[in-house]
Amino acid sequence: MSPEPVFRRPSAAGPLPRRARFASAALVLAASGLVGLGGCFSVADGLPPPIDTFYYPTGLVVSPGRTALYVANSDFDLQYNGGTVLALDLAKLRADTDKLRQAIIDAAASPASSGDPTAEACRTLGVGRNDNTTLYPGPCAPVELSAYRQGGKAVTIGAFATDAVIAVKPNPCADGRGARLFVPVRGDPSVTYFDITDDREITCDGAPLPAESACGGTICLECGATSSGGRCSRDFLVGRDPSDSQRDLTLPVEPFGIAVDDRGESIVVVHQTEQTASLIVNRWASEPALEHYLTGLPPGPTDVAAIPIARLIEENRGTIDYTPAFGVSYRSSAVFDVLRYNDDGGSSPARPFITRSASVRIGTTASSTDSRGVAIDGTERRACEDACPTGAVRNSCLRACAEDNPLGVYMANRAPAALVIGQIETKFTEREGPNGPEVTGAFEEVSFHDAVPLAFGSSRVKMGRVIGQDGLPAWRVFAVAYDSAFVFSYDPVSRRVDNVIKTGRGPHALAFDTERVRDEAGNLVLDAQGNPIWYSTMYVAHFTDSYVGVVDLDMRNHATFGAMYMTLGKPVPPKESQ
Repeated sequence: MSPEPVFRRPSAAGPLPRRARFASAALVLAASGLVGLGGCFSVADGLPPPIDTFYYPTGLVVSPGRTALYVANSDFDLQYNGGTVLALDLAKLRADTDKLRQAIIDAAASPASSGDPTAEACRTLGVGRNDNTTLYPGPCAPVELSAYRQGGKAVTIGAFATDAVIAVKPNPCADGRGARLFVPVRGDPSVTYFDITDDREITCDGAPLPAESACGGTICLECGATSSGGRCSRDFLVGRDPSDSQRDLTLPVEPFGIAVDDRGESIVVVHQTEQTASLIVNRWASEPALEHYLTGLPPGPTDVAAIPIARLIEENRGTIDYTPAFGVSYRSSAVFDVLRYNDDGGSSPARPFITRSASVRIGTTASSTDSRGVAIDGTERRACEDACPTGAVRNSCLRACAEDNPLGVYMANRAPAALVIGQIETKFTEREGPNGPEVTGAFEEVSFHDAVPLAFGSSRVKMGRVIGQDGLPAWRVFAVAYDSAFVFSYDPVSRRVDNVIKTGRGPHALAFDTERVRDEAGNLVLDAQGNPIWYSTMYVAHFTDSYVGVVDLDMRNHATFGAMYMTLGKPVPPKESQ
């Protein structure tokens, strides 16, 4: 099957019958995602989508406080009248994955004469051994999804969802809690949004701030649906109704990559066939709205990532001239663009917009023209900022952290297959004040300097953490090779690929659950030395066969580290291949 199916839009005379539209569709996702499939479908055409299974999952994200796993399903072959978004109980899932992982570790240590210890390990979750390693890796048969939907939610959205991101209120102690999930949907086209539970652990003035939910429950997925599995209300489809936009805008076709700034305010969406980026402004007191789109970009905008904002800028927001920025990759251009959001606070009413503030040539590989996923790493700078003291020296410390710790930028490139590596430096402008130089503004400078080979079909890139042999978390860059069925783990400190994880067919979206272990009462579990015990798990959404794989990221677990040891949901091959 072709790794990159090309679909043509129906003619103006009306949509072709489904059989004609999709008989030749090879359901292997182009490594960046659902490339080229036009947004034409009717909500009345087909059966309601299943809410008890995955179906061509393309978006995967963990809630801010790690109580829910949100999964966006795309209905890629239009067997149903829409896709779905599922909210799974991550606490229950975490308990079961821990149980299975430990059973597999114990089985590996069992003597060879003790029967079939692996089968016994699988039975801890009520499943047998894996009898189809060609379809999915791992020692055990798939685990049913139903156990993790209890207390969770499911809703119907349009077809061809591509990704999922979460925005949270940055200053909950001052402004209150808030969290929203955003999903680009190509079939509408829209960006469908959901009010979700802000489940972060937050303390204000020494007292815990209660969690806040639009649904009144621990797990929330509110989009105006009137029943379980019901369709989201049109009020939650940003970009569909021009009357919702003060510029009377509707969302351009083919929304694909999406990113939200650190403030949870500006959201940029790139459109893969339109050379366009859209701006959605998330007003917490009301509905998000499409405010602007920027045309004339290079061909093939594919992914977008928010550039982390330096803490010096955030803590001096009224005096330092700075607006949030985003980095954009392209399938057909060897450039990396910086787009910048402006809230236009000087006018009334404000009319926000985005601009293309910089364009940087990529020259680290032979071609550099086919870039896909983007991840931007601000972890070293944030660690430095966390150590800055309060008081008179704080600003100088924060500035040094920003200037001495460039952000890492990582892109998956397909021509040739490589992880392209660069850096983003924060530059400050200043003027002479009564007490010496004062920072007046800030901007970014981007450069690329290296590339690491990957397997064929490199696609998405995400930042995540492994647990090292010392028991402490350490950051890694995870690069997905969709066509080759691998996830590469790149260590930015040692500057090498330190692990290659074998997946099933069509790995697409990644999500990470990394935190300190707690007991049932919520208390931290400590080791013999009194230190917190960490865990880290990676979830891999497999587009081709519609399931989610669970990967252990704890290096101390020799029997399971870097391996997909659990399959969540029953894998189902595409109908064209059955």
